[in-house]
Amino acid sequence: VSDYEMRETDGFELLETVRERHGDLPFVLFTGAGSEAVASEAVSAGVDEYVCKGAGDDPYAQLAAAIDRLASRTRGERRVAEHLDRVSDAFCEVDRDWRVTYLNDRAAELIDLDAADLLGERLWDLFPGTVGSDGEATLREAAETGEPVRFEQHVDRLGADLVVNAYPARDGVALYLRDVTERKERERKLHELSERLQLAIEGADVGVWDWNVETDEVRFDERWASMLGHDTEELAFDLSTWEERVHPDDIDAAWRAIEAHFDGETDLYQSDFRMRTKSGEWRWIRDRGRVVEWDEGGDPLRAVGIHIDVTEEKERERDLERYRRLVNELPDSVCVYDADGRFTLVNDRLADVYDTTPDRLVGRESRLGDRLRETTGDDPFAALVDGDRDSITGTTDLELPTGEMIVDYDLTRLVIDGEFDGVLCIARDVTEERRRQRRLERTSARLEALFERSPDMIDIHDEGGEIVDVNRSMTQELGYDRDEVVGMDVWDVDTQLDPDEGKRLWQGLEMDETVRVETTFSRADGSSFPAEVHVRRIDVQGEDRFLASSRDVSERKAYERRIERENERLDEFASIVSHDLRNPLNVLSGYLRLARETGDDSYFDRCERALDEMERLIEDVLTLAKQGEAVGSFEPVHLGELAARYSDDAFESADGGDPFGGDDTGGEPRVAVAVEADGEICADPGRVGQLLGNLFRNADEHGGERVVVGDLPDGFYVADDGPGIDADHRDEVFESGYTTSETGTGFGLSIVQRIAEAHGWEVAVTEGERGGARFEFTGVDRPASAPEAVESQD
Repeated sequence: VSDYEMRETDGFELLETVRERHGDLPFVLFTGAGSEAVASEAVSAGVDEYVCKGAGDDPYAQLAAAIDRLASRTRGERRVAEHLDRVSDAFCEVDRDWRVTYLNDRAAELIDLDAADLLGERLWDLFPGTVGSDGEATLREAAETGEPVRFEQHVDRLGADLVVNAYPARDGVALYLRDVTERKERERKLHELSERLQLAIEGADVGVWDWNVETDEVRFDERWASMLGHDTEELAFDLSTWEERVHPDDIDAAWRAIEAHFDGETDLYQSDFRMRTKSGEWRWIRDRGRVVEWDEGGDPLRAVGIHIDVTEEKERERDLERYRRLVNELPDSVCVYDADGRFTLVNDRLADVYDTTPDRLVGRESRLGDRLRETTGDDPFAALVDGDRDSITGTTDLELPTGEMIVDYDLTRLVIDGEFDGVLCIARDVTEERRRQRRLERTSARLEALFERSPDMIDIHDEGGEIVDVNRSMTQELGYDRDEVVGMDVWDVDTQLDPDEGKRLWQGLEMDETVRVETTFSRADGSSFPAEVHVRRIDVQGEDRFLASSRDVSERKAYERRIERENERLDEFASIVSHDLRNPLNVLSGYLRLARETGDDSYFDRCERALDEMERLIEDVLTLAKQGEAVGSFEPVHLGELAARYSDDAFESADGGDPFGGDDTGGEPRVAVAVEADGEICADPGRVGQLLGNLFRNADEHGGERVVVGDLPDGFYVADDGPGIDADHRDEVFESGYTTSETGTGFGLSIVQRIAEAHGWEVAVTEGERGGARFEFTGVDRPASAPEAVESQD
């Protein structure tokens, strides 16, 4: 409170000092010299209240009232000012002339001018760019109507976008200003990004979802729905729409990924899972999203994301995985080199060869490239890289961590989309194979020598019976040239083999199984011989073949026949011992017992005859046993002279004995021998004499009186005039022990047949001219057509 006139100063000077020191402290001018001039000057100077001492009945009551008003108004204004300084928005007041009467610190900072310079300035002068704008029109309309307004205005002077809230008052307009330049820029960028995202979404064929995490409301766009075969109208905008369609095996993993993102462990939520479509099939979906709004407590409020159908990608991944597994399971080493010959891709087999893992091998330089340059003298790998060659194949040896190895390699230039993408290498370890091949080559050479030089006949034929190869022994034995035999069928050589039966036999064999057969082979000249064949099924370069090893078994067959006959003789001997010799022994035993019992010596005569019979039987058996089929040296023999000599010896011996083992005739000839044979034969004289003697005795024993020995074109005959042999029994007369004579042993004609067979002759019984028996011997060699001496083989 100040007077107007004082001794050293006046009220206006004091006002200036108060304003400088205390700012807006309320100031009352209480003057005794009141006048309009002083009152006007006081108002202009900024005095808050003017009270004249001479005005009214109680000027001090007026002063007290003025002070009360000013104190009350100041406290309110101070609170308002403090509030306005604390708010984050810029605030200013303009009077009815649009002059700035107040602004807070935030407004001064926004305008970037000192507050003292702004107070009293007209709003339109401070911001001339707003003159004539929609903002000016809106403010003037609000001042006239008294209604608050809100609008946005870009202020060029500030280079800012402002949100203006205007509240008309009695003495002007209060303006709240908020700088939204950054928000507007974000909105602009967001709009641009949204447009680009929309274009990207449409181009990338993705579905969009928007999830209110608090309410579980989820908005799905049309592509999200169509990806599963739905229209958006068919779907409830709820989290369960998604959750119910995710495959049961995948839902837990999807939720774990979401929760990890909600917990801040990941910047982005992502998961791949299967979703059921409207038709019931399953499609692979790639889900990507993130939280875009959080509450003050850090909990998610809103998340957005996209769905991408990756079914085809998953199928390709499965195909690639199958191919990867296939490549890793290959027994061959597979890799891809870059242009420098370094590994960019390797399979497990190659890693094993280098005694490492695929990951460690990638990036290392291959030893094959250096080896190729060493062995070829040029750089074939560079030729592949440069495109001069498309592929390279070959075999080489490599020093590897696992040891020395021989490999077959195949290098191929890879070109993808017209550009070089590397060199594919497929290599196979052929170390053992090549070593085995070398051994096989050596073995093959030896086998080829054995094949050609084998004394056995060897042929190879296919499953159809066609002969594809033969050795030299077979061509020589059959009398064909090699080219003649190759191409023939097996049954062209094997005369006993039926084609169908042969094929069944071969097909029934297992690989490397052998079967033995005996058959007959035919020569080129029409002759044949017995053969033993061993057939083995073999594999020749992946094709079925049959290796037949054959041998001429003519000698063995002859030997077997001789053994068979010897066995027959043994059977005969056993029969004689068990039966024929037992009969005279029984007779002898009986007569001896009677002689002892009766003392009659006549029984001894009968015993002597039984002994004679036994002696004759034993001599015949010994003849069979000792001589059998054996013959001595062949020599020319005059059959007529031999027959005459044996007949003389038989019936005119000096001692009167029978050289053929018969009873003593006392020198009386019992059979007359007529010799009509005049030729020579090749034979063993002693054995032929034995043959004639048995025939002469046979004639005698059966009542014959005359025997004729004569020539045949290819042999000779011996005929008697006895009773002959019935046609029904002619096949039996040569059996050992067969006889129709009471005194015969049954071995004479059997001996005749054996001697004939030993000479290689055939003997047959027919009826003679006089009704007796006629024995014809054919196949007899004459001296002119046979060697003078032939050593016979047992």
